[in-house]
This record gives sequence, C-alpha cells and structure tokens, in this order.
Amino acid sequence: MRTVRCILIAVGFTLAAIAGSVPREAPALELKTTHGNTVSLKGLKGKVVAVLWVSTDCPHCQETCEELGPLYEELSGQGLEIMGMAVNPNAPGNIGAFKAKHQVEFPIGVSSRSDWMRFADLSVMARAYVPYMMLVDRNGVIRYEHRGRDHEFWHDQMDNLRKELSELLAEPAGASR
Repeated sequence: MRTVRCILIAVGFTLAAIAGSVPREAPALELKTTHGNTVSLKGLKGKVVAVLWVSTDCPHCQETCEELGPLYEELSGQGLEIMGMAVNPNAPGNIGAFKAKHQVEFPIGVSSRSDWMRFADLSVMARAYVPYMMLVDRNGVIRYEHRGRDHEFWHDQMDNLRKELSELLAEPAGASR
C-alpha cells in the first residue's frame, strides 16, 4: 500500500511539472519594457507572438536573442512580434546592457518566475530551464512550446523556429487549429 501511495505521489508531481497541453488559450500577459512602455499579449491579438523567457546571464539565451534579431526584422512586417521576458534576479540592473550587447531590437523587459510558471501552466515546483519559448497564434492560442531542455529544437533553433513561424504567419486570424 505504501509503495502504491509513493508511486501515485510521484506521478502527481510529474504531471504537475509538465506544461499544459498545446494548443491552449494563452493566459493574460503584460511586459513592461526598458523604455517604460507596456506591451500586452491581448493588445497583440491578430499578430503571431513569440513569448521568450530568458536569463540575461545565460549564454544560450544570449545566442537565441542575437539570432532572433534578424528574424524579427524580416518577419515583423508579416505580423511577428516578440515579447522577451527576463526572469533572472539581476535582470533589472543589466537588461539595458544586455539589449545593447546582444543587439536585441524586440521588446524585452523584466518578469518573474511566478509569471513564467503561470503562463506556461507549470507547477511552481517545476524545474524549468531557459530559454523557454511559446508561439502564440493570431487568435491568442499557444500552438508551440519549447522548453529549455528541448535539445532537438534548440540545436537548430532558427530553422525550427522559421518553419513554425512560417506556418503560423500564413494563417489568417480565426484559423487556429
């Protein structure tokens, strides 16, 4: 009986740590940028939004932000927006230098781990890694989700991202799957 109880508890914790299923409705999300502007996911409805959770100290996050710059420039005219959410404790003091050093042209600001866990539908006990990206379609539905440990995606991130974004950008509003 004790073994069964332990197994059930372990399964419960495992399920609580797994992100919600995709596709799913994106919860509300706001970003206060380094310029003092507020960007809301709701205000971006009709656009495809890449929500990117990063740590300004993470080399993989730095690389991702650098590579997203040209992609953002290329696809923003087709309806792509990026919301960069820095979650590390020292981000408030270094986000300006991070943006300058890594040529981040898309909106990025400071967020919290709790906002990240809520948005990703993860348990607060989950062990989550950055970069962590979710792609939200024109209708506010999370269609793709890539955890920091999704090595297959991040290994060839720009080709994988370009494929997914092309699919989402080709869809008109009202065409969520």
